[in-house]
Amino acid sequence: MNLQKAIKYDIYVGLKDKGTYEEYVTISDFKELLDTYCFTNKVAFSLVILRGGYAHDKGYVVENSLKVELINAPYETVLDLAKWLKQKINTDTVMITKEETEIEYR
Repeated sequence: MNLQKAIKYDIYVGLKDKGTYEEYVTISDFKELLDTYCFTNKVAFSLVILRGGYAHDKGYVVENSLKVELINAPYETVLDLAKWLKQKINTDTVMITKEETEIEYR
């Protein structure tokens, strides 16, 4: 094994609009937005489709959520992508996680 240390960032994005709690952006729309941003900015990524729920001041919501995984991306790139996705989806918040990991290419 030839494992190398790496940093993995995950950006979690729910598809509910912050004003109406409706989903106006489909998963296919999100994929297109992400593909365009990452191609234009040369960002390597993986996309995981999720389902999530959370409580807020108006009750409880279940929504389609997506996790964008970025390995060894510059932190500024992670922040820029998160901000851009938040604006495009018109969601209240996105969540960013950071994890030290090990990777190996074969």
